[in-house]
Amino acid sequence: MEQQIMKKSYKLSHIILAILAFLIFNIMFINEDISWKFLSFIFSLITFIISFPSSIISKKIINLGNNIKNNMIKTLFYIIVLPIIIFILSILIYLFNMLVLDIIPTSNDFATELGQGLLILFFITVEIICIIVPYIQTLIVLILKQMIKNK
Repeated sequence: MEQQIMKKSYKLSHIILAILAFLIFNIMFINEDISWKFLSFIFSLITFIISFPSSIISKKIINLGNNIKNNMIKTLFYIIVLPIIIFILSILIYLFNMLVLDIIPTSNDFATELGQGLLILFFITVEIICIIVPYIQTLIVLILKQMIKNK
């Protein structure tokens, strides 16, 4: 029974994550040109695809949280410790990408520089999505698990 609830929760979480990503990026690009709107679809598709392998990480996070017996410490783990870890990983990824950008030779052409900057920005966004999706998926699965149990 518990296995079926988890399986159903993860299936729903894939869809919810894609919808959330689509809404968030649509809000981010609300004042941009219409040509930027396709990025909302691309990032939601990337989020949907990434949500499948991130289920493995999410299950490990849930198992780690289940090993904590004290509910207060368990709540602190999900609300404070995991976001701090995500923030540190995000900063490290940003610094790594800036190092890569410094290695790439610079051009005097504005269009080339703008293209390189947008490409690095795209990679940073995808990498941050890869870090955030397991955490958000864990929270969604925990909420869905409680809702399905109470149903």
